[in-house]
Amino acid sequence: MKLRAPSLRLLLVEDDVDIAAGIGDYLDSHGVEVDFAYNASQARLRLQAQAFDLLVLDVNLPGQDGLALCRELKRDAGLRPPVLFLTARGALDDKLAAFEAGAVDYMVKPFAPAELLARARAITAHAACSGGLSLRAGDFVLDTRHHLLQRAGQSLPLHAAGFVLMRELMRASPGVVSRQALCELLWQGEPPDSDPLRMHVYQLRRHCLRAFGMPLVATVRGVGYRFSAERGDAPA
Repeated sequence: MKLRAPSLRLLLVEDDVDIAAGIGDYLDSHGVEVDFAYNASQARLRLQAQAFDLLVLDVNLPGQDGLALCRELKRDAGLRPPVLFLTARGALDDKLAAFEAGAVDYMVKPFAPAELLARARAITAHAACSGGLSLRAGDFVLDTRHHLLQRAGQSLPLHAAGFVLMRELMRASPGVVSRQALCELLWQGEPPDSDPLRMHVYQLRRHCLRAFGMPLVATVRGVGYRFSAERGDAPA
């Protein structure tokens, strides 16, 4: 059983169902995992439940527009993934407003899906190379370039599944990552016959307990797992 490298994971927030479907089909055919939201409320729920490498956000959304949503997520929720805006408005003032709201890129409709794919890959590759994907949860920092979990001068090397699990849990913290999401990430398209996820979680907890005196992974029964640096939080 071979672990597969995780692909680019993208949340597309677009209220036009046909446009969203077309973009999603193209990106999916090129190995990008795409999840969808059609308004600001759905986007918040998706971001709480799952970790993404990139947020592609339409400016004109029903209820709350994309600019306001981006500002809110960056300010109040500590949004980590980079944001690329899509809009039909291409004036300079519109672009400046998007960058002021927290975007790293901006595309004017209509556009070629191939260009969106190229920009998405470039943005996430740059973030990784610049250390932008280093993760922090509480006192813990995950060095995604060297696969090291660190706290107060202590370092724990993580390998293969352990690194992927810790990365996803810290990305989602304080939220929960479902068992299904973790299994799909580790074994894309090839679900194992047994239940190796439980074994990988057990091994990760044991290594963290030895290094830091706490297991760092708590079970949320019936849902999945979450990152926890609370000593009294039993792993279950």
